[in-house]
Amino acid sequence: MATLPQIAVLGAGIFVKTQYIPRLAEISHLFCLKYIWSRSEESSRGAVEIAKQHFPGVECKWGDQGLNDIVQDSSLIGTAVVLAGQVQVLYFPISSTLFYP
Repeated sequence: MATLPQIAVLGAGIFVKTQYIPRLAEISHLFCLKYIWSRSEESSRGAVEIAKQHFPGVECKWGDQGLNDIVQDSSLIGTAVVLAGQVQVLYFPISSTLFYP
């Protein structure tokens, strides 16, 4: 059997815990969730506890060192950056510039 591709999730807030992880669980046969990262250890651990029901090998990462570990992990094929609803990136194609409100 082929090894499943591995991904990481950056963000461990309410949306990740209540919406994102359940949606990922619905397609858990397609990939392995290797890491969940947050700025704080508490948030990351909380999200990992929820995710372990569907992704038993998921690891908790937090802070600068945790983010660096994820960036350096060549086994990952992708990373989902899951931001809070209040954080929005506006894209203006005319100038090809990103603006953060």
